[in-house]
Amino acid sequence: MKLKNISNILKSNGFKDIELDNIIESKYVLKRSGGNLSQYLFSFFDKNNKEWSLISDLSIASVKRYIQSKTNKKTKWSYSGEAYKKQDRSNKSPIVKQTGFEIFGSYNKTKDDSEIIQTSLKLFKKSNFKKCKLNISNIQIFHVLVDKTSLPLRWREKIKRHFSRREYFEELLRKLSDDKDINPKIVEADKKRAEKLRKTDLNKIYSGRSLSNILERFDLKNYKDVRGQSYKKDIKIIREYLKISCPIEKATEVLNNFFYKYNLNIFLSPDYFPIKKNNIKNVKVLFTPNINRSLEYYTGMTFNIIINKKRKDSAFISGGRFDKLIGDLGTKNIPAVGAALNSDIL
Repeated sequence: MKLKNISNILKSNGFKDIELDNIIESKYVLKRSGGNLSQYLFSFFDKNNKEWSLISDLSIASVKRYIQSKTNKKTKWSYSGEAYKKQDRSNKSPIVKQTGFEIFGSYNKTKDDSEIIQTSLKLFKKSNFKKCKLNISNIQIFHVLVDKTSLPLRWREKIKRHFSRREYFEELLRKLSDDKDINPKIVEADKKRAEKLRKTDLNKIYSGRSLSNILERFDLKNYKDVRGQSYKKDIKIIREYLKISCPIEKATEVLNNFFYKYNLNIFLSPDYFPIKKNNIKNVKVLFTPNINRSLEYYTGMTFNIIINKKRKDSAFISGGRFDKLIGDLGTKNIPAVGAALNSDIL
């Protein structure tokens, strides 16, 4: 499928093609992603000692463009360009071609989520691939589930915040399953350190986050000591949830049974997901919670379309809802949902 054909499909579905900047102030990238991403950015300083980075994610550039437009209306944009990110493997190019399409400022979330998915399926149908899997999830379900466990507040917040960092996420679960490496003295030291930090400059930046933002996560009143006990049952619930995979038409039933089994007091209505039935030929539609975990800014529905190329599964399109990203980058939270097409596999 040629890029022109992609652009025409998106245009026919009401998406206006825009151009995006190639650079952005590093603070806007790090503000949402933290210091963990800094090692992958191509950064430099200008004459005023302001740090800039080549765009590593075109969605962030699109959000900055929307903020600068100062519009309050529903906006549908599409774009195509290159993102730049240092890679762990030397044989992988740091330049990634990315085509995206997004809806900003509309509060009909279920309709917009469905539109983004349906537009993605239209692009798939125009490709050379014959079959695919459409995986759908919602990060809010995971957040509610974690909050229903008996884990202490600060650990619940850690687990939710680091869901996108697979290795560190697994390390957190391991620590909570085993109390051997837990030291109550560290808890008291952390409390004292936080109290001292509250008396300093709260606007000071550490790894892309202000001190006030760091301390907000540090709820001293609810800083419960997990030392001396393990939370194996709670961790089992989280792990079992992430293993679920079922046809989308059975998703609410399967999930409600799961919640009932573990006494979680959660209930999903039958119309919870933007797609309730699979009436799409050659497309297998599944509820799969363990997807799209490389990006931290998703806040709701997430999805991907997986194709098999040369006997290897690859993401054709992936996307989701990111309602807090606009607020994080400079203004109030505004509903936003979008998707990006993996141009490299076309």
